[in-house]
Amino acid sequence: MSIAWRGIVAVLLLLAAGALRAQEGEAVTDEVVRDREFGVSARHFGLERRVAMYQWRAKDGGYDRVWSETPIDSSGYSKGHENPAFPLRGRRWLAMQVTLDDKPVDRSVIEQFGQWRAFRPNFSALPGNLAATFQPEGDGLGSAENPLDPQIGDLRIGWRELTLPPLQGHVELERGTWFPIAGDPVGLLNVAPMPAAAGTAAWPVPRLALMFAGLHALLLLALSARVSRMRQRLDTGIGHGDDHALARAIRVQANFIEYVPMALLLLALLEMAGAPSAWLLVGGTALFVGRLLHAWGLSRHAGVSVGRFVGTGLTWGVLLTAALAALWRAMS
Repeated sequence: MSIAWRGIVAVLLLLAAGALRAQEGEAVTDEVVRDREFGVSARHFGLERRVAMYQWRAKDGGYDRVWSETPIDSSGYSKGHENPAFPLRGRRWLAMQVTLDDKPVDRSVIEQFGQWRAFRPNFSALPGNLAATFQPEGDGLGSAENPLDPQIGDLRIGWRELTLPPLQGHVELERGTWFPIAGDPVGLLNVAPMPAAAGTAAWPVPRLALMFAGLHALLLLALSARVSRMRQRLDTGIGHGDDHALARAIRVQANFIEYVPMALLLLALLEMAGAPSAWLLVGGTALFVGRLLHAWGLSRHAGVSVGRFVGTGLTWGVLLTAALAALWRAMS
């Protein structure tokens, strides 16, 4: 391995180590928060049920129909525009046992840094009496016989789960419990209005996937720069000019482009779908190490090598695992 190539690998590994270090300080909980009425559960730090009802609303001297999470008083409306009573209300459940480095996290940390995001529950545990009234609609449930033509009094129900970002640098240990650092900006629970369709809120930014996408982009730039330097040295603009080293370098670059984009796309989608951060860290790290090993092994010679064999195995393993996880998530 040349000195330049060793330097590139060393820089990328340092960047990867720094990025992984930035992911430390993540809170954990063993609790499963539940909406027992609907049989919905979430393995995060909180669960919120949001209910909207189709109601009459006075507007410009007349009336229109809107989805609203709060009851609209129709006591002064003309006949035929009465809103029914709200039969079901939204609720929120928060995990009680949250720890960071095996130390309890104060509830104020959850309230300050918690981030709500929509998710699609598994409705296999929906009680029979509710299954007769509600059916899947979007990422939630709806009571309308025809979702495209809802009637006054129809309901839409969606759920959100509460996640916590890495807390490193935002909390401090006091008397054996983690509290927010004084003066840190307060970002109370992200309570955004429920969209017209249940569960269609904007997806969260897949930060882990972004991190690994950046690392792999730097590695691709290093591989591409290596090909460009060899082309200049050999004065070969197209093809490899029967130079075996250039042919291997081109193949390393092409193999990277063939596999990495799909793997990163799957990781990003899984993160947006709520896959555990630990799984994503393992998958992204395995993919990155696999591509480094593959590039190193194939750059040395075209035959079988430990680097090429292990690198291919890690890449295929990440792709297969992510593909199966994506299919399971889509069908759950």
